[in-house]
Amino acid sequence: MSSAASDDRFEAASADVAASEENRRDVLVTLLSEVARNYVELRGFQRQRQVALANLQSQRETLELSTSRFNAGVANELDVKRAEALVASSQATIPAIEASIGRTIHRLNVLEGRQPETISDDLTQERAVPSSAGQVPLGLPSDLLRRRPDIRRAERDLAAATARIGVATADLFPKFSLTGAIGLQSSDLSNLPKASSEFWSLGPSFRWPIFTAGRIPRQYSRAKRPP
Repeated sequence: MSSAASDDRFEAASADVAASEENRRDVLVTLLSEVARNYVELRGFQRQRQVALANLQSQRETLELSTSRFNAGVANELDVKRAEALVASSQATIPAIEASIGRTIHRLNVLEGRQPETISDDLTQERAVPSSAGQVPLGLPSDLLRRRPDIRRAERDLAAATARIGVATADLFPKFSLTGAIGLQSSDLSNLPKASSEFWSLGPSFRWPIFTAGRIPRQYSRAKRPP
């Protein structure tokens, strides 16, 4: 019973280590996905700013043309007011886009372990969103689930909990052990090599923790609860 309990404890500890490793992988997957999502959002906001600035420049040219036509008497004032409204509307969208760019860079700095106010040329310079390295390999849905760190972590947690049931069950029964010793002893050092100096002992031991105020049954009940 003692050997089986030791095996269960070893299995539970091994499963706990594996669950911790899968938890670390789960955190890394979450971190990498957040970095990728914010990076794509940053490049998208920068593209929006580029388009907004181009539209603003085009609308300013339209406003100049409308003003010139109005001054020449070939256009009415409504065309000028309409062009001015378009310019003002485009100008109003740019600060919001700039604020979104600043917030996204701030989040990326935090995710990558830099100071939030760090100014990185790699992030402030406008660049295209990188293309995907390749397609995700197809397979059964169950295979995809098996690759998820959170699923593997839950699997290891279940294995550890199952092994602890065995440990708790072993505590309900008495434990027997057989110990022995052999050696040499003598009051005279010169007599140690002689056979008369040899000694040995052998004896069984018995242990059964009965008076524990119900602690062992409670531990068994807790071990059987789902993780």
